[in-house]
Amino acid sequence: MTLRQDRPAQASTTMPAGAVDETSARNKRGARKPNALVALLRRLHFYAGMFIGPFLLIAAISGALYAVAPTAEKLVYQDVLTVTPPPGSEGVTNTISLEEQVTQAHEAFPDLDIAQVWPSSEPGETTRVLLIDETIDEAELRSVFVNPYTGAVVGDEPSYSGLGELPLRRWISHLHESMHLGPVGELYSELAASWLWFFALGGLVLWASRNKKVQQLFGFGNARTGKEAKNGGAKDAKNKGSGRRRLVNLHGVTGTWMLIGMLALSVTGITWSTYAGGNVNRTVEALQWRADPITTELSGESAEAADPHAEHAVHGGGAASEAEARAWTPEEIAEQSDQVLATAREEGLTGSLRMYPGESVEHGWQASERWTEWRTTSDAISVDGETGEVIDRLPFSELPLFSKLTSWGIYLHMGIMFGLPLQILLLVTALAIAGLVVLGYLIWWKRRPTPGATAGIPGPRTKLSTKQWIIVAVFLVAVGGFLPLFGISLAAMLLADVLLSKRAGHTGHAAHAGHETRRAAVDGARA
Repeated sequence: MTLRQDRPAQASTTMPAGAVDETSARNKRGARKPNALVALLRRLHFYAGMFIGPFLLIAAISGALYAVAPTAEKLVYQDVLTVTPPPGSEGVTNTISLEEQVTQAHEAFPDLDIAQVWPSSEPGETTRVLLIDETIDEAELRSVFVNPYTGAVVGDEPSYSGLGELPLRRWISHLHESMHLGPVGELYSELAASWLWFFALGGLVLWASRNKKVQQLFGFGNARTGKEAKNGGAKDAKNKGSGRRRLVNLHGVTGTWMLIGMLALSVTGITWSTYAGGNVNRTVEALQWRADPITTELSGESAEAADPHAEHAVHGGGAASEAEARAWTPEEIAEQSDQVLATAREEGLTGSLRMYPGESVEHGWQASERWTEWRTTSDAISVDGETGEVIDRLPFSELPLFSKLTSWGIYLHMGIMFGLPLQILLLVTALAIAGLVVLGYLIWWKRRPTPGATAGIPGPRTKLSTKQWIIVAVFLVAVGGFLPLFGISLAAMLLADVLLSKRAGHTGHAAHAGHETRRAAVDGARA
């Protein structure tokens, strides 16, 4: 017996014109209009990633090296930074006077003047005597390392800054600052620092705009229009587990977790830069946020005692007094060093100290607490080296807030303030930034051509209203004026975006016309 099975009728692929119009209208009502500023931000994020990304990658990798440089320095220069305390002197910092140590250091280089003295502050730590050496870089001093138990000179190295950076750390620092290209190379690090905050905050906005609740709250809307909005949901579901989607998620999540670190590195890096840093300094001076320098000038009696001829110079004219004031001799500096150290300790200065002899016999010494691991303040005093009398005090607690923030920012950025834990955190942050740059390039590489996109540039190209263009212009002038390299590069990207938008518009019109021509030909053939 044969059973007849009817084939189900095939659904018609054509719809009445009215139904088509109704469906189209419903799709338009359901699709939220994309926010033009967010769409522009997405494209700027792309442009900056493509062209600023390489500089940021170099800064991140060199920054990762610099993060661990303090620890590496201790290992590489262990033979001059430390000595073995002799038997029976455990827990003792010095067994001979500081005067003897300074004298021994100067005798090793008798033609060099003494610039600073850093007494040993921990058992096994060497004393540093810093000398002015014209044969090395003008920003560096010759550090002579002295065994505080015997007075023997254990070595010498060029050093830089109040941190006493030795050649390895200084080389890495130059790499991070300028790629060893001098002032021209410094522009790369300024460009990277000036854009890092924009990457961080802009990326956060873009990541948040993917959330439906955030879209509804701020009216971001979808980043799709037209056919892309109609088919985008199905395409996203199909590609949810795709490699590109995973990369996008990893990029967004990593950037969100690293947000605070990126902002901190950007702000502190900008303060060191050439042009933006200059604007910061001018702003600080205008607002009087900088602390007054500590006074070192000696009283008339003290200055005359140090230089009996000073009074005759004064009678000859005030201008001649400063010009003819003699410098302290190495012997006088060595003789006064113990008195200055004792006064500094009595005044409550702790840990490792930097001691500067006066620039002339009319000025006393400065002594300040060095920024070392786990130090969050740095007090300073000035001292009459002959009498031990305190001339002036500059407690860290009395500094303007901006000066405090600057100090904290610098020594956090350099991995000093909290030692190895901070260095590990900076290392992870720097590597994460480098990873974000690489992920950005991988996302671009995997992106397929989409409507409204040119060469992988994310769409859509929603036109900005006059009000939105005013917002962009105000932002460009205000922020770009303070961060010049950021402003110039941002203006170039905006110009490129306008030109590419026009090109995409012409290409889109041509493609649409070609599509309509082919459709008409097909309809004619069917007829």
